[in-house]
Amino acid sequence: MAPLNKNSADEPWWADGQTAEQAPVGCCSVCPVASGCPLRSQTAVRCAVTGDQPPPPPPVITPDLAEAVGQDPAVAMAETVSWADVTAAVAEQTPSRDGNGNAPDWGRLQPIRNLLSIAVVSFPPVGGTTAARWVADSISSGGITAPVLTPLGFVLAGTGAVFLGQLVPGFPGFACELAWKALVLTGRGLVRLVRSPRGWIITRPALWAAGIGVLIVSWRAATHFLTGAS
Repeated sequence: MAPLNKNSADEPWWADGQTAEQAPVGCCSVCPVASGCPLRSQTAVRCAVTGDQPPPPPPVITPDLAEAVGQDPAVAMAETVSWADVTAAVAEQTPSRDGNGNAPDWGRLQPIRNLLSIAVVSFPPVGGTTAARWVADSISSGGITAPVLTPLGFVLAGTGAVFLGQLVPGFPGFACELAWKALVLTGRGLVRLVRSPRGWIITRPALWAAGIGVLIVSWRAATHFLTGAS
């Protein structure tokens, strides 16, 4: 007579060799769309639709993104970015000292001198136009070297005439001789001024006039190219 407990001494006779159903361990158990899939299976190791692993779970919507539901995820994320946090992060990444451990010397930028030079070449009119606009007009009419060669030509022509005028007899020669001495003294004074610590009074406005003049010409060319304006 067969024993009542067929499988083991601890198993009751009514179990008849059956075991409890195991918990689902297949890929469908973690699939976010398994509830609506007619091919779902609790024991499948590969998706019956794609043949591969199931799609990843949907992203978790944080409270900051709750108001952005229905928008593009990138747009929603951009709307939650705090520019103050971005600025703070950039400031933290910016080195406060150079390679030698020295603090940055912002005085080297000389903001007062540069701003004053920009104002001088951009606003006060000289001969009906500003210095920067004169550079731009010279470049437009005579090329990139015109702002240098045009004044240089006037200086050479004037000094050459005064120098040769000394050879003229009489009062004109005497006047040209005095004028030549004055030009020599003026030239030496300008050279000393340029080489002195105050030379920026001449060199800095000249550099800014050249730079702003080139920008004006570039802007005119871009406007003409994009809009066809004359």
